[in-house]
Amino acid sequence: MNNRKVYLISLFLILLAGALVSAKIIHGGHSVEHSYSPHLWRISVIMNLSGQGTRAKVRLTLPRENPRQTIYNEHFENGEMVFYIRERAITGNRIGFWRSELLDGFKSIQYTFSAQLRSQSYVIPQELQLPKDPLKAYPADLVHPMTLLSSEFIQSDLLKPHLKKVIGREKKVYKVVQKIYDYIRGNVEYRSEKGSKDARATLDKLTADCGGQARLFVALSRAAGIPSRIVGGIITAGGVKNTTHVWAENFIGGQWIPFDVVNDYYATLPAHYLELYRGDYSLIKHTGLKKLEYFFIVGEEKMPPLDNPWSLYILPTHFQAMVKVLLQIPVGAFVVAFCRTIIGIQTFGTFTPILLSLALRQVSLEVGLLCLGSVIFVGWLLRKVLDHLKILVIPRLSIVLTMVVIMVLVMMILGFHFGYQQVLNISLFPMVIMTWMIERFSVLEIEDGTKNALKTLLGSTVVSIVTYYILGITVIRTYLFAFPELLFVIMAFLLILGRYTGIRIVELWRFKELKKNLGEAR
Repeated sequence: MNNRKVYLISLFLILLAGALVSAKIIHGGHSVEHSYSPHLWRISVIMNLSGQGTRAKVRLTLPRENPRQTIYNEHFENGEMVFYIRERAITGNRIGFWRSELLDGFKSIQYTFSAQLRSQSYVIPQELQLPKDPLKAYPADLVHPMTLLSSEFIQSDLLKPHLKKVIGREKKVYKVVQKIYDYIRGNVEYRSEKGSKDARATLDKLTADCGGQARLFVALSRAAGIPSRIVGGIITAGGVKNTTHVWAENFIGGQWIPFDVVNDYYATLPAHYLELYRGDYSLIKHTGLKKLEYFFIVGEEKMPPLDNPWSLYILPTHFQAMVKVLLQIPVGAFVVAFCRTIIGIQTFGTFTPILLSLALRQVSLEVGLLCLGSVIFVGWLLRKVLDHLKILVIPRLSIVLTMVVIMVLVMMILGFHFGYQQVLNISLFPMVIMTWMIERFSVLEIEDGTKNALKTLLGSTVVSIVTYYILGITVIRTYLFAFPELLFVIMAFLLILGRYTGIRIVELWRFKELKKNLGEAR
């Protein structure tokens, strides 16, 4: 009867997990294929503000969806500042504003989102001719300094005399654009700068960063009578960065076509370009601050995030790392329970192998086991000395912990000098685990003898290694983070495992002689 209740509860948990996952897929438009796209990114923009005791405002351009990019799960950390979003009618830019009536001291604000990016290529119609009167040839919403007219940094009127040297008498749009593109590619040298040059200065110096070269391309295009604009964003790659990128777009044949003269993308953009704003615009502006520092944290995802408020993807990036560790603990618990219940391996409790495997993931397996063996051996010797001195339990543990700290520091120094940088990742977490294992080993040695203590230590290490490799499977980590409801399935299997009363695998080896004798007796 009890088995029946356990099975029913387990079935209920599995069905509950299936229902929750299905609801997310159906209502979130989510794919369960973990290799859905290699260009799905989780991006955080972190801004550190230094106030000066006055009213302060920060403005950040926010990405918006277009045929090349889909934006998921935006999350804003406002640091108790007032936050709101506005859209610019001319450019279509989304602008996020953070405002404080009195900002003094340091404050950090953050914007996090996921982006699914795609590459896109365009074909320029070859029959199009340059318009005789551009101001009348295009709709009124394109006739302004953001797309067609001359502006402060894009002096298209001043560059008209030079345009003839670039394109000659050419009137076909596709050839004009190609000649402008080739001219800048062949004559303007790329040079990283603090503050991009305007179009005129870029033409005079023939050196500029991506912003200066894009401005020159836009200015020459406008001088030819082609609507053109600046586009800004970032080139996605995993890691931390504080640099943006700028390219150009020309309005040809009823569509905006991209051109990146710096990285040589003609009428195409690759899948790792993320657009953040349009127009000769600044990504971030601020008033009332002493200082503002910003940087991007970019991480690649393996599964499309669920676009709903209960998805773990909405959490800030630095919290996501902690959540991913928490999600691995139930998986490790199942592995330990299976090894103890079905296989019959002895370990130092249930949690020690789990925590040890998580600690080993902070360093490499080989380095972690070497450090663990060295610390436990020296700790065991110290424990023998302390037992001989009749030291009380709490001071004894404190002395062992201090010794562990000393050994870890020594290993860090040695590892640094000999090129084993993984040792530097040892933290407080593994030190506590090693101290606990030293104490448990010593106590078990006193109670059951050295042989059983070594056997349990070996069992704990073996189970930790198995758990280490299982937790390293990317698919498991990906699906658990996307669908934490799968923890109910783990609970269901643990319930079933808890009713197991059969013989353990190691007992088959222990009782093989008895089985042999029984067979002979028959």
